[in-house]
Amino acid sequence: MNELEMLVEALGIQLEEERRSAVLAAFQPMAQEIAKLRSLDLTDVHPAVVFSPAPVSQQG
Repeated sequence: MNELEMLVEALGIQLEEERRSAVLAAFQPMAQEIAKLRSLDLTDVHPAVVFSPAPVSQQG
């Protein structure tokens, strides 16, 4: 069972086979880009913004 079939089943909706094919075709490029992002090793990369609750005057 692929992700679309699992989603359709979980939502309890009906999609005709033609519509499922159209949905898969539309979202395939996005799924490929997400797979690329998931494959990146970001262990040593810090976020662009770091939240610190300390006032600026107390930050080093």
